[in-house]
Amino acid sequence: MNRAVRPKAAQAENPPPSPSDSVGVQKADEAGSPGAGTQDLNTAARSKRAGRKSKRSVNKAVIVIFVVLALAALATGLTYSHENNRLKALTAQREEEARRIQAHKDEHINARRRSGYLPLIRKYANEYGISPSFVSAVIKCESSFNPLAVSRVNARGLMQVMPDTGVWLAERLNVDDYQPDLLFEAELNIRFGAYYLSYLSNMFDGSPVMVAAAFHAGSGNVKNWALTRASDMKTITLEMIPTDDTRSYVRKVLDAYAIYYEEDIRAQ
Repeated sequence: MNRAVRPKAAQAENPPPSPSDSVGVQKADEAGSPGAGTQDLNTAARSKRAGRKSKRSVNKAVIVIFVVLALAALATGLTYSHENNRLKALTAQREEEARRIQAHKDEHINARRRSGYLPLIRKYANEYGISPSFVSAVIKCESSFNPLAVSRVNARGLMQVMPDTGVWLAERLNVDDYQPDLLFEAELNIRFGAYYLSYLSNMFDGSPVMVAAAFHAGSGNVKNWALTRASDMKTITLEMIPTDDTRSYVRKVLDAYAIYYEEDIRAQ
């Protein structure tokens, strides 16, 4: 008997996706997971943030460098200003000292020039073999070229000759009719003083220190100082003079001597 052949039930099969379904699935996938566009945006944002941080770091470094340079410039400026002010002060001090020294010299030179006694000084200094510059120095320190000067011990005239010393000098120089008031006469006083300086110069081997000291304090005192203070028992220096007034006097004479000597050399 022929059995009718029953057709088999058709098996359920998934139909092939349609093109539209494939597109929908792709869109769904793109919507459900981060895609390439989102990654690009994140990268750009990170790069931008990194750029801002780098820029801020560069700005900070520039500011630090600027501050350091500014402080260095300020320190250099302050140092320069201090040194410049110090240099100006030293220059002003030296200029003031130079003016003082020049004024001191001018006062000495002008005092002798105004006195009009330089020809007499040269005359008797040359006659007795003594430096006219040294005679001028003694006159400046004794009377400042005042022929009528009188000291507290009655020394008189330009070179402050004591009256009893005048008697001794008048005898040696054969001056007749000597009277103490004659010491106020400029020529006689310069003659006596120049001769006495020459006498002391011979006694002390031409030492300006010892001659000036003996003129002020007496030859006996100077000899005693040499015996007790000098290593050779003959020659003393300025520092060896024990009395302040004589030491100061000798220092002034030496100073004036240097001034007049320089002026007289220039005038030759």
